[in-house]
Amino acid sequence: MRIRYNTGVMTSTQTSWSFRTSSAPREVFAVMEQMIGTPPYRFEVVKDDEARIVQFEKRTFVGRWKTGVVPAHQVSCTARVVEDGTHVTVTSSRDGASRSRAQQLVELFERAVGDPRTYYRDRNIPLGPVTLVASWAGTPYVLYTEPRFDAPRRGNMYTATKVMAIEVMEGAFCKVKLPSGETGFAEKDQIVPVPVHDTAGAHYVSAVENAVVRSTADNQ
Repeated sequence: MRIRYNTGVMTSTQTSWSFRTSSAPREVFAVMEQMIGTPPYRFEVVKDDEARIVQFEKRTFVGRWKTGVVPAHQVSCTARVVEDGTHVTVTSSRDGASRSRAQQLVELFERAVGDPRTYYRDRNIPLGPVTLVASWAGTPYVLYTEPRFDAPRRGNMYTATKVMAIEVMEGAFCKVKLPSGETGFAEKDQIVPVPVHDTAGAHYVSAVENAVVRSTADNQ
């Protein structure tokens, strides 16, 4: 669900976009930080429902980067939960670089679930242990009580919470179970299957398998 309106409103000093998305505010800010909060901009938390990126360095006449720049160029974003999703407002200063970064963020949330280039792509979650995708500032993900975006929400899930996927479903949701025994529905884009082995364990298993293959080849 992505309802876009009030697109590209321009004033003498800034440009703004407003839209609604099914993504939670924590996801909006996480994507903002990772996608457009890169040098020469930095990501800053303003309030619980607002963040921004500001330019903190600029290239000098001789091509070197200079820090301590007054952050005249910036992109701000507010994300508030409303009845039918998350209301997002993105505002950028009128310079081309800031406006370009703001448009990247807006366009990402405008794309459909069938677009394989974005995290909106359709995903299948197998039964078994799952973990929450890294969240912005450790914000909890609250489960839905039913597999729909306008359903009530309860039950906090964090990145370290041991969660089990207990029902394979079509669409955007997966039924999960918390350690407390409470069940609910999580968006598939918010969780990933837990790997069978950690990084060190995977390296060990791979080394053993390669050794077995070499030994078998030598014996032949």
